[in-house]
Amino acid sequence: MNKGKVTEVDFFQRKLLDMKSSKNIVSHFININENAVYASYLISLRIARAGKPHAIGEDLVLPSIKDAVGAMFGEKEVKEIERIPLSNNTVARRIDEMAEWAEDELIRRVVCSKYYTLQLDESTDVQGLSQLLVFVRYIWQNDVHEDILFCKPISRGTAEEIFNAIDSYIKEKGLQWKNCFGICTDGARAIILKQSPCALWTHCSLHREALVSKALPTDFKTVLNTAVKIVNYIKTKPLQARLFQKLCEEMGSLHTSLLLHTEVRWLSRGKVLTRLVELRNEVTIYLEGKTEYIESLLDKEFILKLTYLADIFSKLNELNLYLQGSNESDIFAVHDRIRAFMKKLMLWKSCIEDGKYDCFETLETFIIENQLQPKTNILSAISTHLSLLKNNFDAYFGEEMKKLDSLNWICNPFQDRLPSSMSTKASEELIDLSEDTSLKNSFNRKQLTKFWLSVAGNYPCLFDEAIKVLLPFSTSYLCEAGFSAMISIKTKYRNKLDLSNSLRLKVTKIEVDAKAVMTKNRKQIHPSH
Repeated sequence: MNKGKVTEVDFFQRKLLDMKSSKNIVSHFININENAVYASYLISLRIARAGKPHAIGEDLVLPSIKDAVGAMFGEKEVKEIERIPLSNNTVARRIDEMAEWAEDELIRRVVCSKYYTLQLDESTDVQGLSQLLVFVRYIWQNDVHEDILFCKPISRGTAEEIFNAIDSYIKEKGLQWKNCFGICTDGARAIILKQSPCALWTHCSLHREALVSKALPTDFKTVLNTAVKIVNYIKTKPLQARLFQKLCEEMGSLHTSLLLHTEVRWLSRGKVLTRLVELRNEVTIYLEGKTEYIESLLDKEFILKLTYLADIFSKLNELNLYLQGSNESDIFAVHDRIRAFMKKLMLWKSCIEDGKYDCFETLETFIIENQLQPKTNILSAISTHLSLLKNNFDAYFGEEMKKLDSLNWICNPFQDRLPSSMSTKASEELIDLSEDTSLKNSFNRKQLTKFWLSVAGNYPCLFDEAIKVLLPFSTSYLCEAGFSAMISIKTKYRNKLDLSNSLRLKVTKIEVDAKAVMTKNRKQIHPSH
């Protein structure tokens, strides 16, 4: 009997050990499987960030990892790597899940922000479908952040349709129009401001500068159009471009190709015209006997005007590049730069009238090399164009500059003069702040918006007034960058792609918590590819 009892005890002990062993195996398998799924999220995020096709995970990434692991560690580890699910559909699903998480996180932050502002624009994708792109700027953890709010297809692109798309999204996500204090766009002003009357509407500074630059006297417009036709004649035909490249190489030219001119939102003309001037001898030789454009290139007056246009558009480009990066700057810094450019236009006008050409390098070089004395009519045309640019800048920016001048206390709160339009409470806070020595010492060491964020607790009325001016976007540059990303994502080979989630993960500044996304979607985890 005792022997039988011992046997039964041994039997159940062995079963217990087997069960524990099985649990360990299952637990080990689950851990491996979860690690593989987590890896698939991380890889899918990288695919989205790079704007690559979803199939690249299975077609390139996974085989490459297997090759590397096999070469360095052996076949056993390769078997573990094979567990990572990276099929086209899996990667697409991971991207959708992470984009949804990033959107939810963004909305949570914007809801917590006392104020937010928008920039929006619309453009067409590779299918010719209009896409509305909206970015948001908000306050989070005592700093200003910017991110993509949404991207949606629209059919007609009217102001009413654009407003309805934004209004629907804002209401769906629980945001409040009353907290929106700035909208930067190229249009739809009236209909949007009906919903948010306190918002500061800003006409994109990039767009305004582009409009300023388009005003050209007739003779300069003729030169520009001819130059563009010359470039396009060579550049848009592959055979012509290759033959021209070969000619430039044989002549030992610094450049071997022209730059293609397109009517883009950011000025491209400066570089295009400068390259044409630099290669004008090569272009003249190449076009001989092929086209009537050669007569223009042999005309010194034409080249004089061309060199001036190359120089002035290059200067406009420099301003444009600053404005493209102006999301890091406040509206006061943007207008300071524009105001300075307007003053330089008048300086250059005086120089031209006094026979000094050193302000326009390409023009001066051509004059010196050819020992020319520009005719009065050409100098007069240049002077007229510079005045025209100055007047156009006044027309597009002057009113806004006057308004900002009345808000100068924001960028210099330590002045003695109190704004007459300010409330008594805000005036009291401004007096207190202006006499705070420690703040005065730290003011110049901080970016303007960061300074006002740092005093929000002690001077709430002043902060409210200042942030409503500083928070709005001054350009729609983020939208322009977003459209560039859209073009790289939705190619002719991926023209059926639902753009929204892929674009969000490519451009969002929110760090996606892949672990949190995986946990949220744990019930969908499975080992299949």
